Amino acid sequence: MKQFIKNVLTVSILGAGIVSAPAMAHFFPKILGTFDGTPGTTATLTASVRGNYGWIDGTDGDWGDTHRVVAYQFTLTNAAEVQLSFQQAVAFGGRNGLTPGFSLHGGHVHDPFTTPGGPDHDFSDSSTTLRSIDSGGAFTEGSFRALTDWRVTNEAPLHELSPSFFTYIGHAYDGVQDYGTGVIPGGDNLLDNRVTQSFHLAAGNYTAFVGGSNYANQLVALRDYGVSGTITVISAVPEPETYAMLLAGLGLVGAMARRRKMANAVNG
Repeated sequence: MKQFIKNVLTVSILGAGIVSAPAMAHFFPKILGTFDGTPGTTATLTASVRGNYGWIDGTDGDWGDTHRVVAYQFTLTNAAEVQLSFQQAVAFGGRNGLTPGFSLHGGHVHDPFTTPGGPDHDFSDSSTTLRSIDSGGAFTEGSFRALTDWRVTNEAPLHELSPSFFTYIGHAYDGVQDYGTGVIPGGDNLLDNRVTQSFHLAAGNYTAFVGGSNYANQLVALRDYGVSGTITVISAVPEPETYAMLLAGLGLVGAMARRRKMANAVNG
């Protein structure tokens, strides 16, 4: 089934004469903000994405097109537990109906406004070279990889600008999907056009890549779908030295309790 879908899709693309994605769909990330770990802090941004398959396509062997996902970026200045939630929305010309999936990676895309070479995308000469290197020369539809580390860059030559590198942390998606290779892990088993997952994260830069989870949607006329993305800080995560102090304090309290118990036994 998976190979059939890919074959039909390839023929359709070639027949239509599509050779590259529009520049307007390159990575212009949604910036959720910077968070210091204060519980209850939250931010929501809406976006639109082309097609309802962009995330799930990044789980297969020939990777996915970054023009079919949206990048939601945020920064933590302290370790924290955060909840990420994405759901269908009517936004930026996009309609309801998205069945969202997302992958959380460490790292940010290049700033599209200040970085020489502009926004990151799959089809620059430099990104095409990276795809060939990382795939061992195999055919790839794009740079996006939903379940592992990956990299992409912009129009700048590789010797002038280091690629954006993304370290895989985790993922989740709406419903359950099996396109012929077995059930893709991480589904929430409830097809309700939203997905939510929590993560314990260290201080650093993070990007959630969000797109549709309907693999067969590649075979229908592409439509724009709206998405609403929300980050909520659940709690601050103590640093290791804080844990050590806490454990030392608990040990001291325990020792004092044992001494009082022994003293009471002697006096009694």
